[in-house]
Amino acid sequence: MSSDRTRLYIEIIGIAAIVASLIFVGLQMRQTHEIAVVTLTQMRSDAGRELAVAQLTSEPLLTIDGKLTRGEPLSPYETLMQDMQAFVFLHQFENSHFLYTRGYITEEQWQSDLVAIRHFTATQDNYDSYWNQNKHIFRTSFVDAIDRSLAE
Repeated sequence: MSSDRTRLYIEIIGIAAIVASLIFVGLQMRQTHEIAVVTLTQMRSDAGRELAVAQLTSEPLLTIDGKLTRGEPLSPYETLMQDMQAFVFLHQFENSHFLYTRGYITEEQWQSDLVAIRHFTATQDNYDSYWNQNKHIFRTSFVDAIDRSLAE
């Protein structure tokens, strides 16, 4: 009888050890996810800052902005530059959408990104036309999300 009781205690201790190890693994996974989210947030911030600095220090982009402000037509080269700027901008947000769908960006951050996309497509002439002409090069789920957002 005592050997049965000893075996029962050993099994209970074994089960408790397994449960404790699973809890530990779960906590490690959560910590790893949180570290990934923080790292991605910092990387997105760095990329956004780099884009802003590039635009602020780019003579061709400053010239384009000046022409658009004055209502002057753009040369074919300037139109290409503006289209490339739209591509970089939209590609950055496509990456955000991918991270959002994988749980690495919060709903709040994604909604903020949608506001930025709506702002740029409403205020920059080429973003809206670029999007409509080139959205086929982006992931379908991103296109659907942006089209729904722009229709609001």
